[in-house]
Amino acid sequence: MNSQEKFWKGKFGKTYSFRSTSVKREKDSVVFFKKIFNKNFKIKSILELGSNTGNNLIALNKLYKNANLNAVEINNHACKIMKKRLKKIKVYNASIKTFNLKQKFDLVLVKGVLIHLNPKELKNTYKKIFQFSKKYILIAEYFSPNPTTLLYRRHRNKLFKRDFAGEFLDKFP
Repeated sequence: MNSQEKFWKGKFGKTYSFRSTSVKREKDSVVFFKKIFNKNFKIKSILELGSNTGNNLIALNKLYKNANLNAVEINNHACKIMKKRLKKIKVYNASIKTFNLKQKFDLVLVKGVLIHLNPKELKNTYKKIFQFSKKYILIAEYFSPNPTTLLYRRHRNKLFKRDFAGEFLDKFP
């Protein structure tokens, strides 16, 4: 387990779960997804990698009420909260790095997650995103044309910016 995984699995990840669970974040996510998806998008299954307490999946559930919801989250506390907030969800308490599944999904989502992964893990993570998707992929991350490392709440090597979507498309056009 690398330092980022330990960081998010542990005390900091638990604190983040408390901080990030809010009705306002859910509403903001609904607005965000409504701008992206319209009635032409037929989505019956969703996998979110790094879902925390489920804000994005709650928002997507409002747009796709009958979709099969799936989440991968490393922090056990966040998984427990998510299960309480969303009754019809399959939650995998696992690291994205080690998570494996044969199933494919109409939508694979990563939002505010790749920015916290060790850049050495990105190639494998991009491969997993591609393998899990049968239709759509949504990558919503901080952007920088040049890879940059930033201080994150006084922690080093926990926040990275780059052109994640561009890198993904270079590998999987």
